[in-house]
Amino acid sequence: MLEQTQYTDIWANDNYLQFMYERLILMRELLSDVGSIYLHCDPTKSHALKIIMDEIFGEEQFRNEIVWWYSWGMHTAATWNKKHDIILYYAKNAAQVFFDGNRVRVPYRSGPGGMSTDPKWNKSYNPEGKLPEDVFDVATINAMSKERVDYPTQKPEALIERIIKASSNEDSIVLDCFVGSGTTAVVAEKLGRRWIAADLNKGAIHMTMKRIQTHFNATRGVAHYRVNNYDFSKAHDLGQIVIAKYGVETDRKDLVFDGHLDGTLVKIADLTRPLTRLDIQHIKDELRERPDEERSVTVLCNGSEMGIQAELDEENRRRPINKFIVRDIQHDGVTTFVPAEAEVTFTREAQRVKITVADYISPTILARLDIDRTAFDEQIDDFRAQIDCVLIDTDYTGEHFTIVASDVPAQKSDFIRGEYEVTLPRPDARVAVKIVDMLGEETVVSEAH
Repeated sequence: MLEQTQYTDIWANDNYLQFMYERLILMRELLSDVGSIYLHCDPTKSHALKIIMDEIFGEEQFRNEIVWWYSWGMHTAATWNKKHDIILYYAKNAAQVFFDGNRVRVPYRSGPGGMSTDPKWNKSYNPEGKLPEDVFDVATINAMSKERVDYPTQKPEALIERIIKASSNEDSIVLDCFVGSGTTAVVAEKLGRRWIAADLNKGAIHMTMKRIQTHFNATRGVAHYRVNNYDFSKAHDLGQIVIAKYGVETDRKDLVFDGHLDGTLVKIADLTRPLTRLDIQHIKDELRERPDEERSVTVLCNGSEMGIQAELDEENRRRPINKFIVRDIQHDGVTTFVPAEAEVTFTREAQRVKITVADYISPTILARLDIDRTAFDEQIDDFRAQIDCVLIDTDYTGEHFTIVASDVPAQKSDFIRGEYEVTLPRPDARVAVKIVDMLGEETVVSEAH
């Protein structure tokens, strides 16, 4: 089942396209049978991405090429001014995909005297507007300025709202795995949809969590999961950490495998992303070049695509030699960072609790600033300079953190207050504080029970 065509000649020379190819395969698996996928891209890659999506989803699943026209952009006499991006719209199954264009109405184009320039709409006028077309004219500079959070690829809420309204119901799940500034999460929340947001960029996750606080439904809450270690940044350094943690015996003569462990060959996958089926295929291709190799292979990875382990287990039952053993460093508890330390006190009077954030220190921040812990107080006047925001849950269960109060300084130069008073919903409720520092690291401290 893991055998698949290798597109090395097509995508391998472009890291971005390879990155998108692997993730679009996973996104297709995550889509429901009535689901849709919208992929935003600029003109430099839209042609290549459409070929990739045709391959993964099938040409027959292509629905629209949407032109997003905007009023800002480059102004030059050297070429045609660039005023649009492309959104590729595909279905999991075009025969049963959910889409209701009646949910979206857009303004009529007006000519002299306010009359519509579209004759067919003059005969049957709908005061709510006309049905949408595949040219989206949304968000002027003024409208965007109200939403702007200084994220370079931020999308206007009106653009995302049009897509979510037409392609989902309130019981649908909206996924944005490149969430950026959080616009999709905010719009999905406003429209009452369930949603999942993800991003490899720690700053994007942090910005999304801050932005969603003013929009989310408190009765539902927001769960935040740290799936990967964001501090994984250099492949070589990560590999060395994993080799040391597992006790791998390295073999510098082998240009493909990284060493040996418990009588097996060891292959360390790219630890900055999940293990893919293509990674497994590369290992199989190498084993075919070594017909006398009978050892099993231990693959060390940082997460994996859905279903890989089950497929390998089935193959292992049929394979007499070269069995695959996948070990996820996250599941094995391998970490590469020292957590932050926070001193928080809770003073209770009946159902009122006074919270004081008395101290905070992050080894990660100290390392980034090249400050020794013993010299911290001399170089940073106020420990609050490390803290970006404080979130409070007044009914903490230990499983999910529901934000009911927050301290998010208006200006980047401002500090958190550090002292808070909250009312608990019942006498036996427990309060907890989540401190998010300037690097996005989160520390949760709860009241003892």
